[in-house]
Amino acid sequence: MKDVPIEEIVGLAVLAGEVMLRNGAETSRVEETMYHIARACGADKAECFVIPTGVFLTVSDSSGRSLTTMRRIRDRTINLDRIAKVNELSRGLAERRIDRAEALALLNRTAGERTGFSLLPSMLASGTVGGCFAVLQDGGAGETAAAFATAMAVRYIAHAVSRLHGVQFTFEFLGALAAAALGSLTHYFWPGLSRDVIVVGGIMPLVPGVAITNAIRDVIAGDLLSGLSRGLEAALTSVAVAMGVVIVLAVL
Repeated sequence: MKDVPIEEIVGLAVLAGEVMLRNGAETSRVEETMYHIARACGADKAECFVIPTGVFLTVSDSSGRSLTTMRRIRDRTINLDRIAKVNELSRGLAERRIDRAEALALLNRTAGERTGFSLLPSMLASGTVGGCFAVLQDGGAGETAAAFATAMAVRYIAHAVSRLHGVQFTFEFLGALAAAALGSLTHYFWPGLSRDVIVVGGIMPLVPGVAITNAIRDVIAGDLLSGLSRGLEAALTSVAVAMGVVIVLAVL
């Protein structure tokens, strides 16, 4: 492993960091994984710096030669399965269970996998989240069913907007508009059903829970720039959701 060209070490480590950051990993985990991969491939020294929009890596070999590179990250999502795969790959390299060529092939395969689940399972999962939150708010069978249907509709809107490559926070805003409108219409036709329970259940799939968690973890770990960036992103997402709901409730 000591004779691996420094360019290949950097390429492998940066690709691993890119895959993790694109799929919602926290900053400290990305930096740690890149460092261990570089060291496992034969780097004498490795310095990593990660922010939500980019990864930076400097690697030095035993001869004193060093190479620095960066990778810009523009699109981010949440896919914990990909993060787990890269973590396992890193451990395999460190324990010499896989070699560099196999690791690169696995990384390319992971990076090229189809993102997320198909539409119907995603809609059913979102509906389950919405229905469960309706139950937690003491909603009856009617509110639970309406929240289930509303959350499914919100997930469909997210799917449609993502295919159009819209501006960030667009689907959160439109999803909240739809949730509030469906909740209000359901309450209008069936006054016995609670509008608030339906709306809250419908917007729960839009809540940026992972982003908030990662922001707090980054701040605790001392990555203040990343923590503040993720926190601002989560706050803007929350504002987009709130604006969608407020606009509809003010009109209806």
